[in-house]
Amino acid sequence: MFGCAQGAPGEAAVDVAATAPQQPVPDAGPADAGVVAGPCDPSIAAAEGVAIADTGACPGVLPAAVTCAAEITICSGLGSGDTGMYGNAAIRATSDGWGSAVLTCHRNDVGPSDLNFLFVPTRSGFVSKAGLGVDVRPLRDGFVASNGSYILPPPAYDFLAHDGDLRAAQKGGALYAGPDSAVIVRPADGQLIAESFAADGTSKRTTAIAAVTPAGLMLDGAMSTTGATLVVWQIYGEANATARWLSADGSASSAPFSIAGWSSSAPQTAALAGGAIAIAAEPTSGISARTWRGIVAPGETVERPAPAWLASRGDFLLLPRGRAMAFGTEIVAADGTSCGSVDPGAPLVGIGVDGTAFTARSQRTFRIYPQLFR
Repeated sequence: MFGCAQGAPGEAAVDVAATAPQQPVPDAGPADAGVVAGPCDPSIAAAEGVAIADTGACPGVLPAAVTCAAEITICSGLGSGDTGMYGNAAIRATSDGWGSAVLTCHRNDVGPSDLNFLFVPTRSGFVSKAGLGVDVRPLRDGFVASNGSYILPPPAYDFLAHDGDLRAAQKGGALYAGPDSAVIVRPADGQLIAESFAADGTSKRTTAIAAVTPAGLMLDGAMSTTGATLVVWQIYGEANATARWLSADGSASSAPFSIAGWSSSAPQTAALAGGAIAIAAEPTSGISARTWRGIVAPGETVERPAPAWLASRGDFLLLPRGRAMAFGTEIVAADGTSCGSVDPGAPLVGIGVDGTAFTARSQRTFRIYPQLFR
């Protein structure tokens, strides 16, 4: 099947080659409700080049085998000329609970840094639906996508169904999202305000987090695997940052507490399996590899040193329902137990809400393993 995808303003459309399905995908509901894995391309030997080693320490976490794969070519690839590098390359991907996929090409010339494209699996294959904004998060059924391609933080967000249909539009800010809800944080009238939303974009609660001045305000934080949100903020030039927990319903569930800050941004964070939030170490100039300095356990108001199993590893992807984490090819449980490894033979660039795994087969092409980690 062939189609085309929309790029950003000024970006020429890129031809898309999306493989045809072996299995139909019924419109029955999210993956957790029983959607059949697919579509699969019978011309691809899905298991070829894939190595799975299960330690037996985490029953049911690793897939037994790979039986389904598809590919989509969407990025243009990179080149160089008199003005330097140009084009874009496959860098990241995710999927919602239905298996709808968002594929991200990182841009190396003028324009937004990332180009996000939505593909929906149908009975006839993956269908290219739309180009999305620079910030996209998956939901159980659909996505939250920034409205606009250039401004950060985005001025607005669209809550989309799995097929790209608009459900609601909400004012922008810093976005924190999980499969079932989202929180948008922004300064307003001398307060840092957190507005919580259901997955369909319906506003649930507005909470004043702290009194702040917008000048020099920097935000970070993450939504945990249990739906709680750790909001982190720092004023540029100050040594320390401040954090505060919000419960899954959007209400404040702790007092503000202090953590060590970064020099030019608020400390970066990521949700860990089990409900804790990891705090990244500030990177040394010229080094992009992420390392972890600490964790904030669920509901606690103190940052503790990162355990050895986390401090010794780098960036990671979450498996569905926060069951474990993928550090490259290694799968690790919430307590640091090594579950084994899944090596798909190419860099793993995403794991979706439904467990779909994505690799970058080349600068242009994504390989999709539907519901591999379901």
